Formats: sequence, C-alpha cells, structure tokens
Amino acid sequence: MDDATFDRLVSEDVKNLLPQEKSDYLRLPENLNRWKDSLLELIENLDEQISELTQDEKTAIESLPSRMVTEYKINSDEKKTKISRFRFYVMQKISECEKLLALGDDTDESLASFLTKAIQEHKKLMSENGFEPTPIDLALWSSINGDWSFIDMERKLKPWVD
Repeated sequence: MDDATFDRLVSEDVKNLLPQEKSDYLRLPENLNRWKDSLLELIENLDEQISELTQDEKTAIESLPSRMVTEYKINSDEKKTKISRFRFYVMQKISECEKLLALGDDTDESLASFLTKAIQEHKKLMSENGFEPTPIDLALWSSINGDWSFIDMERKLKPWVD
C-alpha cells in the first residue's frame, strides 16, 4: 500500500470511519511504526494549520476594516476549534499506538508486563532528567520487584509536603 493511501486510512481511522478490518490492518505489528509515523505527520500538519490561521488572523486584524475583523476572527476561531478537536483524537490514536508498540509483537504479553515497562521508562526518564525521586516514585519502582512499599506513605511524604 502506498503512503498516500495508508495516510488516508489513518485519517479515516481517527474519524472512526474505517471498517473494522481496515482498522485492524493499521494495528498489525508490522504496521505499528508506519501508523505512528503517519499520526505524527498528521499532528505536525494540524499544528502548522493552526499556526497559519493564527498568522493569517494577525495579518487580517492589521489590514481589514474593523467591521470585517470580527467576522474573520469568528471564522478563524471556528476553524482552529475544529482542527484542535481533531488533533485531540489524533493524540488518542498515538497513545493507542504507543501502547501497542510497548506491548511488542508478543500478543500474549500481559498488562503486568506493559505496566512494568511503563514503570521502567518512568524511572529511566526521571534519572536522565535529574529529577529527585519522591517516596511515591521509590514505592512505584519497588513494585517491579513485587514489593508493596506504599505502606505508611503519609509519614514518608511528610517531609515533601511540609
């Protein structure tokens, strides 16, 4: 399938207009990275559209008579609202795609494995960005080893809250 056709499928999937078999096609393990790339391109395009509308609005305010500016601004705001709403749904699909990618090709992989990967990624990002772990973070990280460290959390958090 060529890129233009695939991108069209992705866009229609965001709008929930695809038949189930085509929606399932996007979610096949071999298509996940392509699906994600297409969604990211779509986000970039939507962001550009919003930016262009904002710039056009600034130009219109400077050059149009005041009686026309209000109408132009209303139309522009309506377009930006529609684009932003569609962007929200694209972001939901990106989240779904990221989850499927994190689960990997093994469809028998459990939710526990997915959550373990999420906790490990959280720990890695905290470390890479120099964030000091809170007692909540430490308890979460220890859960990977089967330890429930959320006991007496109120006392552990007291120095953080005060």
